[in-house]
Amino acid sequence: MSLDLSTLPWQLSGWRPYAWKHARSVETTFWLESDIAAMPARLPGSVQQNLRDHGLLADWNIGFASRDAEWVEHRHWGFTTTLPKESHFGVERGERFFLHADSLDYSGWVLVNGKIAGTFRGPHQPVAIELTATLASFAPETTITLALVFGTPPEAFGQIGYTSETTDLKPRYNYSWDWCPRLVPIGVRGALRLESGFERAITLTSVVTHLDEDLVHATAEAVIDFDPSLLPNTCSLVAELIIAGETQRVVLEPGKNTLRVALENPALWWPRGEGAQALHELKVSVRDGANTVRLSFTRTVGFKHVAWRANEGAPADALPWLCVVNGRPIFIQGVNWTPIRLAYQDTTVAETERLVGLYRDMGCNLLRVWGGAFLESPEFYAACDRAGLLVWQEFPLSSSGLDNQPPHAPAVVAELCEVARHFIRARRHHASLLLWCGGNELQNGLEYEKSFASRPCDLSDPCLAALAAAAAAEDPGHRYVPTSPSGPLFYAKSENFGKGLHHHVHGPWGFGDFPTYADWETYWENDDSTFRSETGLASATSLELLRRHAAGAPLWPPNTPIWKHSASWWTQDARLTARFDHLPAGEALAAYVEHTRREQADGLAHAARCTKRRFPRCGGFIIWMGHDCFPCPANTSIIDADHVPKPAYHALREVFLSPT
Repeated sequence: MSLDLSTLPWQLSGWRPYAWKHARSVETTFWLESDIAAMPARLPGSVQQNLRDHGLLADWNIGFASRDAEWVEHRHWGFTTTLPKESHFGVERGERFFLHADSLDYSGWVLVNGKIAGTFRGPHQPVAIELTATLASFAPETTITLALVFGTPPEAFGQIGYTSETTDLKPRYNYSWDWCPRLVPIGVRGALRLESGFERAITLTSVVTHLDEDLVHATAEAVIDFDPSLLPNTCSLVAELIIAGETQRVVLEPGKNTLRVALENPALWWPRGEGAQALHELKVSVRDGANTVRLSFTRTVGFKHVAWRANEGAPADALPWLCVVNGRPIFIQGVNWTPIRLAYQDTTVAETERLVGLYRDMGCNLLRVWGGAFLESPEFYAACDRAGLLVWQEFPLSSSGLDNQPPHAPAVVAELCEVARHFIRARRHHASLLLWCGGNELQNGLEYEKSFASRPCDLSDPCLAALAAAAAAEDPGHRYVPTSPSGPLFYAKSENFGKGLHHHVHGPWGFGDFPTYADWETYWENDDSTFRSETGLASATSLELLRRHAAGAPLWPPNTPIWKHSASWWTQDARLTARFDHLPAGEALAAYVEHTRREQADGLAHAARCTKRRFPRCGGFIIWMGHDCFPCPANTSIIDADHVPKPAYHALREVFLSPT
């Protein structure tokens, strides 16, 4: 039996911390009341969005309302539902039942009729809590109430902090970044189910495809983990794998069971612009002695061969950044993908597919999933499979400005490795997956102002070496890089051109190092890096969105509080205000907005064009950043929070759709 708990009616209530523990069992006559009265709720989803739906929070995308949502972090929140009667059946016959959740953010307790049945912590791995003993303690006719109670989230680092002191692996962008204010969501993401012991006993732990370099011989492999101890009795079970008309069957034995089929000349999966995205359905089913299908799994897979070669003219000690797919060198061009929403649990499939489609239409062939967030959703990966967009997935680590070194505490490193193993097992079958990365901008420099001259961390760092070992064990078929960027220097400065110091670099993100636009042009015309995975320029968002977000707050000059609420890094006030200050405020604002958007479009197009001309000396160019998750007045995004492309999107599209 599997019960989709998201289909049940839920109630949400808010408590002063731990007050709910004073509440007696529902079998007694006393129940301590919550401070935030129970209200209908939707799961999956965030506490914040549910409160907003009931008018208890204002729209945090407007004005300064995000500040007024911060009180939510200081309560405990309970989601409660009543299970249907049949969910209790079978316990007395020895069957076992488990609560499964893809992601519970951040920590808390699972209660059955007021009894604590288990605890959870951390959003980056699935949760499985056995409910059998707790369910068995109630008579079969008892009404069963299930509750997920979330405690207060940890006080983690936002953009500025100390990476080496990381203890809680919670998405960091929610604690504020240069492109969003603080909003720390609490809640459920992805699937939420009640599962039987049979479903837990048989798990599809791996699906891997392999294509030889000859592009002819291929294999598809599935690994099933079978734990008969989870079943009251075990009959003979047979697993069957089917793909492209080929079949293999095995009788399941305790432990890991491998099914593998060989194929010849499979239709290939190509990145966007290089060929078709051929996808194949892989099915695994488990049958009992009566040949009845008891369980089935379906995965969509593809066949591609990827090799990495040294860039033409690259320094001898540089990592290879020339990507060769199915025997063809390709120029990687794309954007850095950041979360779609501040309360990420509420992201819809339609939003994901719309943005992936915009990047496909722009001519991108890669999306880099940045390390300050989380493992992107199955729907994201499926959309990338269909669109031909390669995926660079980072593990959840990022720089902090004050201290950019990975954590070395054994417990944190061990947890990171467990998270990495989950990331890999959950997504390695996708045709779009290109590589794994230890995290964003992990460096040996301690202070942000010195970090541009610092050396990115490498495999000599014990944390990144441990992640490398986990990736090699779980997924030797995909590349792992310790961090982005890599090589002798984090950042390429023009005075170091020609010295062999610029391998895979980040930056620049603005005109700060360039007295004139001509200096920007010259910089890119003389660039010697082998790969660029972050380059950006800021612009204002649209005038309409600016005014809607400001909700009447003053917008001129671009240094008023509404600009500083989320975008103080990118206002360009000191550089540009004097140019327009002679105009009336409304005209000055409109002229400023138009100027920054044109500058961003021209500057990024020039950088991308120069970099693409250097292929295969340079292997790729990735924009920081793709889209906004919050209506920043100014930011480096090329798609605004309404998912409307800025002029830079269209200018880059022209470059990306041009041949190398």
